[in-house]
Amino acid sequence: MPGIRGRRALRMSGAAVAVMLLASACGSDDGEGTSAKARPNVADPKGTPIVIGSVGHFSGFAGSTSKSSPDAVSAWAQWTNDNGGINGHPVKVVVKDDQADPAKALAAVKSLVEQDKVIALVGSHEAGLEAVWEKYAAEKGIPVLGGSSNATVYETNPLFFPTAQTGANYIALWVNAAKLAGHDKVGAIACAEVPACQNMFSLVKRAAPEVGVTFASGLAVSASTPSYTSQCLSMRGKGVEAVITGTSQEVTTRFISDCAKQGYKPLFMIPGQSYRADVAKNPVHEGAYLANDSFDWFADDAAAKQFRETMSVYSPDSPLNTSATAGWASAVMFGKALAKATSAPPTSADVIEGLLARPANDTLDGMIPPTTYREGKPATVAACGWYAQIKGGELTAPHGTKAICLD
Repeated sequence: MPGIRGRRALRMSGAAVAVMLLASACGSDDGEGTSAKARPNVADPKGTPIVIGSVGHFSGFAGSTSKSSPDAVSAWAQWTNDNGGINGHPVKVVVKDDQADPAKALAAVKSLVEQDKVIALVGSHEAGLEAVWEKYAAEKGIPVLGGSSNATVYETNPLFFPTAQTGANYIALWVNAAKLAGHDKVGAIACAEVPACQNMFSLVKRAAPEVGVTFASGLAVSASTPSYTSQCLSMRGKGVEAVITGTSQEVTTRFISDCAKQGYKPLFMIPGQSYRADVAKNPVHEGAYLANDSFDWFADDAAAKQFRETMSVYSPDSPLNTSATAGWASAVMFGKALAKATSAPPTSADVIEGLLARPANDTLDGMIPPTTYREGKPATVAACGWYAQIKGGELTAPHGTKAICLD
């Protein structure tokens, strides 16, 4: 399998979820893409609609990037409907914004199941709130397909089907970016406002020797701090060569800028989930690495090209990041799960049956890490991820756009 170096999965605390979240369309599996534009002479699907739902924090500043996940699901659904639907059934997507409120999250899922009659949750992007409605969804037999799969439930619940990298591996893959770039001493910054953010330090410390680097420093930083000069000097004094950023993009940008003013320019590593195009255009981010839990949206392979083309047609204003690609992959996986369904209309049971029939170590044409769905057991996901680097105001792939796995 190109780009894959191994399949060892690291097992770490589910607290990785708090750290990460706080800080081809339906068809054949042969990788052949299809134009995003509707094919001519394709009749509108006349069957009973297939209803799916997506829930998450999709409003406010934080929601501006996470909303890319349901946007991608909706774009896939529109493309699918313009190309005949799934076995003649149109796909309807219902999106619920829970505003990161636990009570609203549970109410949203109940509404999707009981009122909208969804047969699956697809492309959700929760702020760690899956645990609030996990039991309810299981009682109703509702399968949950990605998008963001960092929550612990994707490693423990058989009805949660990850379509991106899980939290247990993601921290290690982030640390691995430093090794790929040729650096040994790793540091991390995390938000001071939320105690759970600082769990990153113990997770990075634990992952570092597994990857083959050294954890040298972890600092909690506050968004209200006027200058990060002292923190930069502290990291430089400890010999930190690469810094993982578990902070908001605004804080990350200020931190990098303040360090540069002191002549301290380590490698900075930022998450792909919250990436926006303006990040690359800001010269302060030159050289920064992105650690991606889902496929590189800017790649030249058929799957990535189809994703970009479809988004440009049906959701042109959505930021392209791994929130979007994880949502897209979840929708594609949903479509493939129902490709051979015979029920009219398809049911949740059909979705589950189709998912369990997927091959072991499935990569969905390179869009997901090697993943195996298992009946009655949680899915297994190989410790593989994608990387990018900002160069000249653009995203580049110094290590290629195929998934790289830990040795």
